[in-house]
Amino acid sequence: MQLRCTYCQTMFAISRDEMLAALQHMDQHKQKYYDAHCPKCRRANRVEGKRIELFFPDWKKTIKAMQQEAARAEEKPAVKVAEAGSKKAPNKEVGKMTTVKKPAAKPAKAAPAKKKPASAPAKKSSPKAKPATKPSAKTSGAVKKK
Repeated sequence: MQLRCTYCQTMFAISRDEMLAALQHMDQHKQKYYDAHCPKCRRANRVEGKRIELFFPDWKKTIKAMQQEAARAEEKPAVKVAEAGSKKAPNKEVGKMTTVKKPAAKPAKAAPAKKKPASAPAKKSSPKAKPATKPSAKTSGAVKKK
């Protein structure tokens, strides 16, 4: 569903999942409007519930179907996860699975350790020597009297 923000005039869309959640929320709380937030300015835009229902007419059936699927998923036992590094391969007999272990990987050769230098190389001095600075007037031995 395409909407235009009433404040910044930006077009944005509401997904089917968001519309379904909005319809369910409005039905539970006896509301007539849904606040769709603009992604640019983050302001709430008021959308009428009837307008959303036009785009999603069978929303109650969809919610019931989703709840039934969730209930079925909870009833099924969790699938046991095989050990890491093994796969399940089908056996010739129907319905039986056997585990097949992966061949062990060859150990990688250790790279020779780099030798650290015994001492850091001496820094080269710059070819030009800096001239000595002149002493400032404050640090000179002569004291001025007034």
